[in-house]
Amino acid sequence: MLISATDLFIGTEMTAQLFHNLQQWQWRGWHLCNAGFAPLLARVDLHQLAADNAIAWPAQIAQAVPKRQAEYLAARLLLRRLQHQLGLTPAQILPGADRSPCWPAGQQGSVSHSGDLVLAGLGSHTGRRLGVDLEQWLTSAQYQELAPAILSADEQQWCQRENSNMTLAQQLTLIFAAKEALYKALYPDCRQIMEFSAARVMAITASQILLQLTQDWSADWCAGNEIWLEYQTSPHGVQVLTEVSSRTAASGAGV
Repeated sequence: MLISATDLFIGTEMTAQLFHNLQQWQWRGWHLCNAGFAPLLARVDLHQLAADNAIAWPAQIAQAVPKRQAEYLAARLLLRRLQHQLGLTPAQILPGADRSPCWPAGQQGSVSHSGDLVLAGLGSHTGRRLGVDLEQWLTSAQYQELAPAILSADEQQWCQRENSNMTLAQQLTLIFAAKEALYKALYPDCRQIMEFSAARVMAITASQILLQLTQDWSADWCAGNEIWLEYQTSPHGVQVLTEVSSRTAASGAGV
């Protein structure tokens, strides 16, 4: 559902004007929103913008580079609006020591950034977790550079054989985004950095991608487990969503 900036934000008119191409929808009971956000181009004081919208500005964000500050603020502004729409307590969602969001009790979500785009999802589910990732399309040159780090040799051969409407660079973008979304959803269980080789692509359809764990991520998520993820493409890139059963306390990866 397309919505206007003035309908989306509860803060100042200036806040609304900084977002563009806003979209909001629901997926499996989760409320999601994505938008473009470019406050640095408008020379906006990010700290003041956070204060105007009652967004906490922790020390690790205050000390970060402006791009990181803008990403943090964009995600929190979208999450704050989603909290209000869901009737949830507008609690602060602060980053933990590992940079993953510390979700308030009774709230679960996930966020992602790519360039000046931001994607946020939120729900009041206690038995499920969300993982999202948003990526701009990689180029052919980036495929040559990044494929060996993201794909195993078998996955690279699989992509070469796959009868897909996507280019190799687009397939790599999708697989990268899927592995990132899966990692965010499973992070509360594994609580450690997982390499891209910890999951492999098994299938790609017109709207879904299947990943298989190649090693144990935790006592509950073991090698051989398979997870379907849903994706949507646009001229600019791809966004991937997945949902898993929650088996640990509330938290989640993202920034």
